[in-house]
Amino acid sequence: MKFLPKLNLNFSFSFKKILGRFFLFIAGLLLGAFLFMPWEVAWSQVFKIADAKISKATIQWGDFISAGPLSFEVSNVHVTTQNGIVITIPQLGFDVGISPLVEVRVKTGPTLTARLFQAKSLTLGGGVDLGKLVRMDGLGGKVRITSDVGFPAWGKPPHTGSLVLRADQVEIPGGLIAEDVNVNAVLAGNQFQLNSFSCGQPIPVSAKGAATLNWGNLASSTYQISGSTTLGSTERQFSKSGNLSKYLSF
Repeated sequence: MKFLPKLNLNFSFSFKKILGRFFLFIAGLLLGAFLFMPWEVAWSQVFKIADAKISKATIQWGDFISAGPLSFEVSNVHVTTQNGIVITIPQLGFDVGISPLVEVRVKTGPTLTARLFQAKSLTLGGGVDLGKLVRMDGLGGKVRITSDVGFPAWGKPPHTGSLVLRADQVEIPGGLIAEDVNVNAVLAGNQFQLNSFSCGQPIPVSAKGAATLNWGNLASSTYQISGSTTLGSTERQFSKSGNLSKYLSF
């Protein structure tokens, strides 16, 4: 009988070791690609897709100040509607995270921040410079905004909300300057309630109103508003109703 030496074969161990190093190598490549990818190029493609998908407006953008896998800052974003209204954002910031899920920053001098949360709520806080945001002769002023909106489900219209606007001065096309502007409103379902609107000089106004919103066609939504104005020493009452098509033509 021949003696056969016993071989110590560790093929399973060696195979696992090689496989582990292979996956480590692949993970390193993916991590390197993830960290050093030119993300401004990727975000530019996102803007191009959005521009192609939105038929009623065109989107232009400038240089990326910073760009990463989950965030970017870009300058000179212009959105032009089919009626020629131009909305300009000197600097736009965007972040994806956990809480909030999404944060968007619109910088027009003051910064307006929008945050979207997992609880299906959207908050707005900060301010905008109307003269820089909307290209319209005679429109200007810095407006402070606070808002909180709740949604019943993603992709559905909001069902609750509140809005507070304040401005020391707002320039109105036509050469007027409204001082001490205050707006307070709430939303419940499709009922929008204007609790108060007021402004000071040159024509003091105080008003309240309501609107029944048609989420499928906002232009057909109906509204009514009433209040008083003061001309010199005379106070006059006013009342008006109709639909929003006149004000949503853009």
